[in-house]
Amino acid sequence: MPRPKRPPPGFFDESRHKRRPTAADAGAPSSGGAAGGAGSCCDLSRAFGRCRALLDDLLRHDDGWVFEAPVDARALGLRDYYTVIADPMDLGTVLRRLERRRYADPSAFAADVRLTFRNAMSYNNQGDPVYESAAELSGIFEDGWASIQTELLPPPPTDAERKVRFNDDLTGLPVAAQRTVAGVLKNRGACLVEKNGKVEVDLGKVDAATLDELGRLVAKHRATGTDVDARSPRSSLQDP
Repeated sequence: MPRPKRPPPGFFDESRHKRRPTAADAGAPSSGGAAGGAGSCCDLSRAFGRCRALLDDLLRHDDGWVFEAPVDARALGLRDYYTVIADPMDLGTVLRRLERRRYADPSAFAADVRLTFRNAMSYNNQGDPVYESAAELSGIFEDGWASIQTELLPPPPTDAERKVRFNDDLTGLPVAAQRTVAGVLKNRGACLVEKNGKVEVDLGKVDAATLDELGRLVAKHRATGTDVDARSPRSSLQDP
């Protein structure tokens, strides 16, 4: 793709992308990443503020204007652009989404910025001006994003990860607690496998709601340091 001609003076509103001060610039202390409550909200707000500052830096870069608007494939004569690029993205769209709070979390913001540069580097060949500009700005973004990411709470574990973790936790539970778990699984229609007179738990088809209940049982056992009550109405034990 040929490098677009730089807009005439006044087309690019430099004042619009003046770097905005954030809590990080003011030296405001982090709330410590506490899960839930006001602390989590403040951490997220701080992270989005830093995302905006990083985006402004990208747009203020000498080559930032190249990626500020959607690619005008017709004007540039790029007949195959939408064949090669299935999901177009640009930094101007990212900015509007950020301003309108369309991103559920900073990682979604990062995904769109990366998509912008990945598209440019996919359509253009290495050595082309647009490719090289995208590569340079991508590096700047990744450097800035790394510092933002260190302040973010870790993403919640996937169901697959929770199953592995629970399987490890299960072996450490007392026998009566394990029987309670078996009762929960049976009541929810989850998979139990009987081998040689012993009941084995098969977590392969356990759903998220069942994992939530099992997690609460393990947490209750750890908090009290005693066995989980096998007579609980929700998890009454029935011999398989």
